[in-house]
Amino acid sequence: MKEQEDQRYLIALRNGDAAVIRELYVKFTPQMKRWVYDNSGTVEDAKDIFQEVLETLCNKAHDPDFKLQNPIGGYLLGICKYKWIDRLRKKRRMKEVRKLEKERLEEEDTSQIQEIERIEEEALRQKKLKVTFSQLSPLCQRLLRLVSEGISTAEIAKQLEMTNANTVYRRKNACIDRCRKLYQDLNS
Repeated sequence: MKEQEDQRYLIALRNGDAAVIRELYVKFTPQMKRWVYDNSGTVEDAKDIFQEVLETLCNKAHDPDFKLQNPIGGYLLGICKYKWIDRLRKKRRMKEVRKLEKERLEEEDTSQIQEIERIEEEALRQKKLKVTFSQLSPLCQRLLRLVSEGISTAEIAKQLEMTNANTVYRRKNACIDRCRKLYQDLNS
C-alpha cells in the first residue's frame, strides 16, 4: 500500500505544493547525496543530480496517467542512479560505469529501468518541443495554441484578423511545416 500512499506526492506536485518539495528534499536528499558520493561523485554532483531528479518527478507528476509502481524513495533513487550513471558515462569513466551498471541491474528489475529511460526520453522530447515552439513566430505560436485548444477556424480567423478559414488552414499548415523542420534540425 506504500505506493498508493506515495501517490499523494504526485497530487501535491501537480497542485504546486511547495511544502511537498521541501519534504522531498528533507526526506530524500541525504540518501541521494550518500549514493552519489559513494559512487565517485562530489557533494555538488549530488546536489545537481537531486535537482534533476526532482525536475523529472515534477514533470512526471503532471502526467495524469502516471501512477507510482514503487515507493517514491525507491523511484527517486532509481532516477538518481540512472542520471548519475549517465553523467559518468559522459565523463568517459567507463570502469565506474560498468561497476555501477552491474549493481543497478542486480538491484532493479527491467521494468523499472525501462520506465526511467522512457521518462528521460519523454523529458528530452518535451524540452526539444519547447525549444522548437519558442523559435516560431508569435503569430504561429498563437495560431497553434488556438488550434490545440479546439477553437473553431472561424473564431481563429476572427481573433487573428485573417480573412477566412482557408487562410487559417494555409497558415496553420505553414506553421506546422516550419515547426517540423525546426524540430528535425534540432535532432540532426
